[in-house]
Amino acid sequence: MSMLKKMAWSFTSFKKIRSLRFEHTNKTIGFVLFLTFISLLPTFFFMTLTIVNGYHIATTDLPKSVSSFSISNSQLTSSQPFTKKVNGTAFILNPSQSIERFHSPAHAIGFLKDGIYITTNSQTQTYSYELLNWHHKDKNELLNLLHEQKFSLYILVPIAMLLLYVLTSGLNFLSITCLAYLGKLIGLITKKQLPFKQLWALSAYSTVAFTLLYTLFEAFSSSLATHSSLYWIGTFFIYLLLVTRVPIRKKVKPNKEAGTNVF
Repeated sequence: MSMLKKMAWSFTSFKKIRSLRFEHTNKTIGFVLFLTFISLLPTFFFMTLTIVNGYHIATTDLPKSVSSFSISNSQLTSSQPFTKKVNGTAFILNPSQSIERFHSPAHAIGFLKDGIYITTNSQTQTYSYELLNWHHKDKNELLNLLHEQKFSLYILVPIAMLLLYVLTSGLNFLSITCLAYLGKLIGLITKKQLPFKQLWALSAYSTVAFTLLYTLFEAFSSSLATHSSLYWIGTFFIYLLLVTRVPIRKKVKPNKEAGTNVF
């Protein structure tokens, strides 16, 4: 069955979604991996855009605009701060701000007092100069280092995407499993006990609608995408509807009048 068709069912037919609880677990796992990949497409796009634009500014505009900057004892010093925005990505050089307290635009790369600050779709990663082993670097050494890393970006960016995909997939499987265990509790309350395999499948498909909705928000850099509480409230509501409305087969009572023993 087409994975795109399953996604469409998440918005159009809860009855068909409930029927997917009988499919093989491997198919459900494959669907979760596919859904994770789809949900990360905006992040992959903006990550690449941020790094490419930031690299271009750092190697072309920064040397012309700032007369001197260097790293000494893992601390950045500069003759002046520098900020430039290109295609929605901001590049910031500010020796007076630390990576722990700095807040940047949605897409930005910053060389700050004690490290590098990279944010994509309001998701931030920081790397201290000490961690990067940049203890003492003058302006020319830093620029040469950036130029040398140009071809490394073709390797490092895909690796970063792969690691993000693996991490996100693991977190999604953990969340789906926790939601499935919660389904056990719902079953006790509603007196609808389902096998854990079916609860896990329903848990996985209950995340589809809000995952795709939040992916759309992220694609347009909407601030709503940062509110995870709304995501989980909506997902739990869908899961509750799926579990509580699963039809339970009634036990057939034996007919006492039917048949007699023949000796």
